[in-house]
This record gives sequence, structure tokens and C-alpha cells, in this order.
Amino acid sequence: MTKYPVVNIGELRGILNDLLDHVEAINGPDLRLDQDYYWDVDSDLLYDMAKEMPKADRVGSLGDSWEFLLNLRKQEGDIKGDGPSLMLIHAAPLLRYIGEKIGR
Repeated sequence: MTKYPVVNIGELRGILNDLLDHVEAINGPDLRLDQDYYWDVDSDLLYDMAKEMPKADRVGSLGDSWEFLLNLRKQEGDIKGDGPSLMLIHAAPLLRYIGEKIGR
């Protein structure tokens, strides 16, 4: 057994697409955000289990994350070719929020 799993990006994409299709089928094409701000933990501490549990010392905004992602489409160039992969950090809190809101 491998200590760290290998994630196939194509499989992950397919799973996320299927999950978002499910959300859209039960919720419709638009989802109103009932919350905006969330606690954020420094990424240097987030995955380091050898350290004490980190305190959430920063605040993130779902609205800002959504705007950052929308702005990718407005920029010149192709997201698939030129898009910064780091922008996935803005998709993650939105996906978590959607999962928690719809999954209830």
C-alpha cells in the first residue's frame, strides 16, 4: 500500500463534473451564497500533522474567490493553456461550501 495516493487528474475532473451535475440537477443552475467569510489556515501548517493544531489566523471570502475565478475568463489568453493552477485555491472553499449546503 502506498503511503500517499496518486490522484489521476482526469478521474478527478470526471468526478467533480458528475458531482456538479448532481448539484445542478437538484438545486438548479444558480446557487446563492448565504455566507461569505470563512476561517482560513496557513497552508504551511494545514498539512503538517507533526505540529499542534493550527489556529485559523486569516479570513477568506467566498465572494472574492468567486470573483477571482470569474476574472480568469475575462482575461486575455486561454485558461487551459495559460491559467495559473494556483487559482484552484479559490475553487476549493466554494466546492466545500456547495457540498455542505446542498448535502444537508
